[in-house]
Amino acid sequence: MGLGAQPILYQQASSLGAPITVALFGFVGFFTFVTPFLLHSITKKYVTHMYFNSRSDLYSATVLDFFLREKKVTFSKDEVVVPDIPGMFTSFQVKGLPLFVDPRLFGEPMHYAKLMGYDKPIDFKLKDISDKSSSNGVKKSE
Repeated sequence: MGLGAQPILYQQASSLGAPITVALFGFVGFFTFVTPFLLHSITKKYVTHMYFNSRSDLYSATVLDFFLREKKVTFSKDEVVVPDIPGMFTSFQVKGLPLFVDPRLFGEPMHYAKLMGYDKPIDFKLKDISDKSSSNGVKKSE
């Protein structure tokens, strides 16, 4: 719709005043150049391909950089950190790099379960809460 409206805007811009024309073209130009950066900031975490090397027990995730070149990140299962509160478009982090993974990329769902830590027991972190309450001077009831 924006591209379809531009010829009409260009035609009508001559009848508008100079300040409005400058503001209009500035607005259109701003979003013309900012949109690719905005899209990249949202999609740079998305994993396009995921591979598993059974010999070395390593995973390879492929993400795209700003110029749509493939960037490979190789990691082991032990390097994966699943945050307690994940960020927007983040499944897990590898070497400090947040990655957003679609579970459908995995031919075998057990690989996804291992990376996400679903095969480990659930840690409710109740010990941390009891340690904090004792350090605040609150007595535990016996």
